Amino acid sequence: MRKLWIAGLLAFFGLAGALWAAPSSPRPTPAPTPAVLSPAQEADEHYNKGLEHEEQARAHEKKAATAKNKQKELDKARVEYELALGEQLEATRLNPKFHEAFSSLGYACRKTGDYTGALKAYDMALMLKPDYAEAIEYRAEAYLGLNRIEDAQKAYEWLFLRDPKKAESLLLAFKGWVERHQADLAGVEAAQLAGVQAWVGQKETADQDVSGTKETGKKEW
Repeated sequence: MRKLWIAGLLAFFGLAGALWAAPSSPRPTPAPTPAVLSPAQEADEHYNKGLEHEEQARAHEKKAATAKNKQKELDKARVEYELALGEQLEATRLNPKFHEAFSSLGYACRKTGDYTGALKAYDMALMLKPDYAEAIEYRAEAYLGLNRIEDAQKAYEWLFLRDPKKAESLLLAFKGWVERHQADLAGVEAAQLAGVQAWVGQKETADQDVSGTKETGKKEW
């Protein structure tokens, strides 16, 4: 009996030794737990996707300038702007305090021809951040689309004092407005067109004077 007990004990330790000596099999790696994004983080993702669609749209617009089938490229650009609009709508839904997303929403609305929607989006951006120069400049371009010249001119004066680069971009938009209505007077009177053209000329001269003063370091009293 004692011999059987000893034999069993030796067998047990032999099996245990074999198990301890055997290499460990790798444990299966648990699947990573998907990260749960906060609404603000989700909003950031939609905002960035919207910016990517805007970039694609501008690329198509650039191609349209030299493309044989100009309208085809412009149609592609519009699709991208519509996709951008959807992304920015979602971004603003998830984060109602996201002033950059409201500004980009306004941009996408304006590019798809919805000037009224653009103004509402820009107004929201500026309610959240009143000195947001990008929204002020883009809202002024929406004003131009609605022929609200005085409102656009006020925006230019504000930008000229605080963000000259944005003011320069807006002045280019004014020049574009003049060129379009020189080709087609629909919606404006000849006197209004002449007035805006004269105003643009004055501002271009003033800008050049200011630039020259900055370059030479002279002061004007």
